[in-house]
Amino acid sequence: MRIGVARLRPRTSSKIITACFLALSVATSSLALAAEKTEQSTAQSKETFNLILPFKDLTVGQGQEVTMDAEIVNRTKDPVEVSLTIDGVPKGWDVNFNSRYPSYPIRSVTVAGAGAEASATKSTTIEFKAKVPEATKPGTYPVKVTAKDAAGTTQYADTINFRVTSKKVETGGLKLTSQYPVLSTASGQTLKFTVDLKNETPKPLTVSLVAQPPQGWTVRFKPQFGDTQISSIQLKENASETLSVEIDTPARAEAAESPVTIRARAGAFEATATLKVSLKGTQDLKMGSAAGTLNTSLTAGKKTPVDFLVGNAGTAPIRNLSFLSKKPNDKWTVEFRPDKIDALNSGEVKEIKMEILAPDRTIAGDYLLTLTANAPEVNKSVEFRVTVSTPTVWGWVGFGIVALVVLGLAVVFFRLGRR
Repeated sequence: MRIGVARLRPRTSSKIITACFLALSVATSSLALAAEKTEQSTAQSKETFNLILPFKDLTVGQGQEVTMDAEIVNRTKDPVEVSLTIDGVPKGWDVNFNSRYPSYPIRSVTVAGAGAEASATKSTTIEFKAKVPEATKPGTYPVKVTAKDAAGTTQYADTINFRVTSKKVETGGLKLTSQYPVLSTASGQTLKFTVDLKNETPKPLTVSLVAQPPQGWTVRFKPQFGDTQISSIQLKENASETLSVEIDTPARAEAAESPVTIRARAGAFEATATLKVSLKGTQDLKMGSAAGTLNTSLTAGKKTPVDFLVGNAGTAPIRNLSFLSKKPNDKWTVEFRPDKIDALNSGEVKEIKMEILAPDRTIAGDYLLTLTANAPEVNKSVEFRVTVSTPTVWGWVGFGIVALVVLGLAVVFFRLGRR
């Protein structure tokens, strides 16, 4: 019995030592794993932002444009300013980061922080655009993109490879067309374009609509049959929709052809169309006296000059402008110098001299004289009040006649009184 017991003790001790060694190994591995996770977590916590570029190997045809969304995610509670640089751009290429609406080239972006919400993140989506020239030779062209925060603690660098082919690449997506892309009207009027928007993908899309008109213009998107203004529309897979685009032009817009770019966008899909508004301009004829009044005084039988002004307050020239007058009677004369203007440009004012002659024996008083400036496109009329006085000699003659009448009456009364 003693011998059996003595033989069993070494085996038991060996098992105990093995078990302890295994337990120690597991504990060590656990501690190492925990330390590694802690180190990774610490490393991740030092990142202030992430740059997400969804596509880094693109095939594009000569002369085509590539557009994709890039997302900058803020990993901190405070706002982060991220600078963006693009290196290795081939000669003649147009490669930029752009803001979304409106689209402008940018070189930095500030992303809001999560604040007190520890689990939340804030992000900003920008556009990455690359335009490949028509003359680009087929091949692979790498472009390096670098993003860095203002503090310099985090930096991302990615390379986007452009595989340029000699054939156009069918991208599908959105298509925006207009059957009548050029319309004409006078300044200050509203034009209505009809455009067709098509979803060429096998999935539904929510499409946002924006416009880039000249300054001071207004653009509205509406359904083809309806008066509700919209900024987005839901399109089913492989479906199309006809929209109405209303454009208000300013009253003072110059007579010219002005482009209005409209843009439809759904995620990475984008379509643009350019509508052209051909403005004829307007003619707005103004007329009045140089003194700012519409009246004058003159003496009968004496030719009297009156200065008045004509101006074009419109946006298009007034051509072949002539002058007419409506007189109290045919014995009056009205002459204009000059009597015709070949062209009165927008914003131009010219002085006209008008000479009025009332007949010698015109009775003193007020008379209306109508003046008309007439052109093929526009005309304008004003009324002048003319106050006529008689010459001094006729005043004395009138006084003498009255005196003789009074004297005659006095003689009659005197004789009748003696009888």
